[in-house]
Amino acid sequence: MNQRSYAKAVAKRLTCSKARRDEFVRDLESDIASALAEGETWEQVERRMGDPRDVARDFNEDLSDRELAAGKKRKRNKVIGIVSGAVVVVLVVLAAVAWWATPKTAPAGQGIGLSEQDVLAQAQKVVALVDASDYEAIFALAPESLQQTMTSREFADAIEEARATVGGGDWGSFVSFGNAYGVEIVQMGQTQELTETMVVYENAVITYTITFDGSMQLTNLFMK
Repeated sequence: MNQRSYAKAVAKRLTCSKARRDEFVRDLESDIASALAEGETWEQVERRMGDPRDVARDFNEDLSDRELAAGKKRKRNKVIGIVSGAVVVVLVVLAAVAWWATPKTAPAGQGIGLSEQDVLAQAQKVVALVDASDYEAIFALAPESLQQTMTSREFADAIEEARATVGGGDWGSFVSFGNAYGVEIVQMGQTQELTETMVVYENAVITYTITFDGSMQLTNLFMK
């Protein structure tokens, strides 16, 4: 993991307001730069600072209730608005204006008889299939309407292209799942379970935005 990936991995796990997160990341990057300027190698700095998960956890433990509440609100808003700037692999055919016009939100899974953890577990399954390059299995999770618009080979090529573009291309091996969030969005009778899952690899930190319909069929897969 390089310096940029390390700082990003810490930032993704911070459960505070955006302002407090940015301040902490600036301080972290400054500490790293100072250590390197004094002659330490990056490997030494990384070993001394420890696992990004531990750094973030220690920071989060000292947060006030107000900061924790601000962080939770920021994460949920981010999940709802995550489409901007993402690499689109699969896009369900819905009118954008109709979809985003005053959607009703609820905890993930609430309207379809599942828990939030059930929905997030299905998203992790999709990530595992991407890592295993099992594109046939992913394609089988998509609704028939999408399968009729493209072949499984075209679907696989789209994912491969995204993997070659996002995060510099060379992700390295899977390390761990990071924070994950889910929200249910109901608009004009259509239910969508929208999830965001942060995944740490050896050389990159990738955010997957994965959406399922009311039958838990895969309708969207974004990577950034």
